[in-house]
Amino acid sequence: MNTFKKDSQNEPKPKAHNSVLRLVSIYAALSVIWILLSDKVVESLFADQATAIAASTLKGWGFVAATSLLLYILMRRLTNQILTFAQREQEILRTSKERFRNLFEKNTSVMLLVDPITGEIVDVNASATAYHGYSKAQLTGMRINDLNTLPQEQIAAQMQRASNGESNLFIFTHRLASGEVRDVEVHTSPIEWEGRSLLLGSVHDITERKQAEEKINQLAFYDQLTGLLNRTLLQDRLRQAMAASARSGFQSALLLIDLDNFKTLNDTHGHDMGDILLQRVAQRLTECVRESDTVARLGGDEFVVMLVDLSKDQSEAAVQAELVGRKILATISQNYQLREITYRITPSIGACLFCGHNIDPDMLLKQSDLAMYKAKDAGRNNLCFFEPDMELVVLNLAKLEGELREAIEKGQFLIHYQPQVVENKTLGAEALVRWLHPERGIVSPAEFIPLAEETGLILPVGQWVLKTACTQLALWANRPEMAHLTIAINVSARQFRQEDFVEQVLSALKKTGANPAQLKLELTESLLVSHVDDLIEKMFALKAEGVGFSLDDFGTGYSSLSYLKRMPLDQLKIDQSFVRDVLSDPNDASIAKTIIALAENLGLSVIAEGVETALQRDFLASAGCHAYQGYFFSRPLPIEAFEAFVLQK
Repeated sequence: MNTFKKDSQNEPKPKAHNSVLRLVSIYAALSVIWILLSDKVVESLFADQATAIAASTLKGWGFVAATSLLLYILMRRLTNQILTFAQREQEILRTSKERFRNLFEKNTSVMLLVDPITGEIVDVNASATAYHGYSKAQLTGMRINDLNTLPQEQIAAQMQRASNGESNLFIFTHRLASGEVRDVEVHTSPIEWEGRSLLLGSVHDITERKQAEEKINQLAFYDQLTGLLNRTLLQDRLRQAMAASARSGFQSALLLIDLDNFKTLNDTHGHDMGDILLQRVAQRLTECVRESDTVARLGGDEFVVMLVDLSKDQSEAAVQAELVGRKILATISQNYQLREITYRITPSIGACLFCGHNIDPDMLLKQSDLAMYKAKDAGRNNLCFFEPDMELVVLNLAKLEGELREAIEKGQFLIHYQPQVVENKTLGAEALVRWLHPERGIVSPAEFIPLAEETGLILPVGQWVLKTACTQLALWANRPEMAHLTIAINVSARQFRQEDFVEQVLSALKKTGANPAQLKLELTESLLVSHVDDLIEKMFALKAEGVGFSLDDFGTGYSSLSYLKRMPLDQLKIDQSFVRDVLSDPNDASIAKTIIALAENLGLSVIAEGVETALQRDFLASAGCHAYQGYFFSRPLPIEAFEAFVLQK
């Protein structure tokens, strides 16, 4: 913007000295010509000596007169040229100043002229007054400190750098007349103006740009629901902590926190309530740790707390970490007021210590995760530290999952049938899947079914069981002695919630030709936790085709009488946990009797599973239950053995 100065420097300057040299050269040449001519003329006009003397004198005075006249003429011309050049210089300077003033005043950017020594604002343009909300008279004479929110000494240092040409771009914050603070980017350049060395500043508002940058940073590195660090930034903090602990020798700890049964809140009260709870948990976690510690959310209901600068002694550091963990357990498990409901939830915490770069951040998280699952297995609402043997368990599970996938591809499953008996007559069977491992033999369902549920592999396994059971029903239909048998199959919650579950069942029945009335689907009470309306709708769709339903594991805590009245059930199944101690535990005996009475009142049949003794059977029979399933009658049998068992009855 130093336009006027550049113009005056670039404009051709008066070359008066060149003119003088030119005129002096002309004068010298004329003088020589004059002398030569005058000598010849005098010699020709005055031949005698006396006359020659007079002529010589005349020649000298003539020379002086001519020279004086010539010098007078030359000086007049030189003076006129110098005055002309001076006028042109002034005109150029005036034009440059007007041009600069015009550019300064009419510039759409905010322009300030500031004295770098005093910080005084010497001049501003119209854009500056409009932006800052002050009049020109108010801004002029202010100090830059009155606008800039930075400390005075920092502002002075920045202006010194600008004056020295060390930097010409600065990020400041300006306080407007309204009190609003805006982020600005200032480009500066030194300038000579009215005999003063000033700084010309061009101010650009970058508030929106900085907000956008902060938003991008927030989206990239922070959890949007809780405001805590996300996994990406947590891993960066972990690496920093590892580097710091490697230098200092102080131990650090990582605590992975998972909320117990969080899904139940989402399913029963909605995800908005779940979100509120997560925000409250995040706040409580932050209050449990120091400012130097880190709290992050990995996703879902999983949080991480990183504790730094613990003791150099590993045992002492473990005690310190455990104290914080116990504090978190107590704090998180206190009641929450979620709008109109009061809710309580507990955490399970897995912890591990680290110091230096002896472990990868991802492996550290994995170890904490393993310890957290150990805490859940220990009854939840607990804290466990990582132990090396935990990794062996995980490796075994990973291996088992791979083998389970291979079993599905290669068809390594088979079904055993456990008889369901009424008054010593077999009316049907429950189909129980078995895995025939090529090396290990029969693998217990208790070992692979939970893994199948967790990984989603229960879907292809369940579909295979459904098709196999329907195929068997179709085969029995052609044998009069077996045609009356029913088959009950267990359906997991994950299976039933598939959108096309009804179509899957009907397709299996149609393709095999099985009688829908001979198929019974056993539902667990856990299905009643959520999406009950969808469940009931699917049940009615299948019931309309003749498919029967039994509510398995009844009495374990999820059932609601209102749901039972709405569901098209055919049978209640007394859970084996009540049957086992029905003779020794009055509570179990009372529950069994209540379930039998409830089934009778609802017009449902009832069957007891886990019957292992004649005394248990007799007690249940006296209470009104006449259908049984259990080892007292038979273990689950391969198809050939089951058919032989039926024919013996």
